[in-house]
Amino acid sequence: MKVLEINEIDFKNSVITIGSFDGIHLGHRKLMELAKSLALKLNLPSVVLTFHPHPLKVLHPEEKIHLITTFQKKIELIRAIGIDYLIYITFTPRFASMTPEDFIENVIVKKLNPVKIIVGHDFGFGIGKSGNIALLGKLANKLNFDLVVVGPVKMSNKIVSSTLIRRLVLSGRVCAVKRFLGRHYSVHGKVVKGSGRGKKLGFPTSNIIPEEELFPKDGVYATLVKIDNEFHDSVTNVGSNPTFNEEIRRIETYIFNFDKDLYGKEIEVFFVARLRPEIKFDNAAQLESRIRKDITLTTAILSKEHMAPI
Repeated sequence: MKVLEINEIDFKNSVITIGSFDGIHLGHRKLMELAKSLALKLNLPSVVLTFHPHPLKVLHPEEKIHLITTFQKKIELIRAIGIDYLIYITFTPRFASMTPEDFIENVIVKKLNPVKIIVGHDFGFGIGKSGNIALLGKLANKLNFDLVVVGPVKMSNKIVSSTLIRRLVLSGRVCAVKRFLGRHYSVHGKVVKGSGRGKKLGFPTSNIIPEEELFPKDGVYATLVKIDNEFHDSVTNVGSNPTFNEEIRRIETYIFNFDKDLYGKEIEVFFVARLRPEIKFDNAAQLESRIRKDITLTTAILSKEHMAPI
């Protein structure tokens, strides 16, 4: 898959889907897989068109939206679907002021020459999202492309959306997240030096400062850690370690049966289940005892998991 800024391309024809696509959840995947399938039938390139940075980051910074995926993770997930091109538009206030008609005619059609445009049922475009499906249908007739509108994906009678997934992650409901995201929620980052207390207790941890903006609710989780495309069972604490009166919120992971030096190495932590809230223990001995119980419970939970490198 090639990743290009829109000013770098000029296609003769293509099949495209358009959206912010934060999270690449099951609804997003449905759009992309349809684009891929139709493109293969027509022997045309499949294109995902997205925006970077996320439009809400530019238009409403006061909302402090927590993104589910970094741009690099988005690239990785879209590549795994088998899309030919990921094209991104650098989102600026000036770009946001374009009329819906101008966006479709002078950006989409002029640059991508789409034979088919595939969008979700709630797709909005142009200044203030003033463009809707009805207008896009009229533009399709005028500009000679086929419009394919895909209905919502529902799981457990709920519409799959990035907003729903953010809410579930923030509340610590990581088991439910997988149902809508199609995979376990994960964060990744370089391993940095921690306080060293875990090692003294007999449970050395790998501490990361995640590149993701979205942290699960403070607590202890059964997790899987991806290191060099291999998964390892682990238990992860999200929080500020109240037993030792620390204030910095961090993610620290104890990886089972693993003794390699990971300092400076990129790892990815997948959250499988929340075991308990973060607790302030009276002393280190109580904490050590509870960690052992967490490990036993995590082992039982992860014995049912079957993960493959992505």
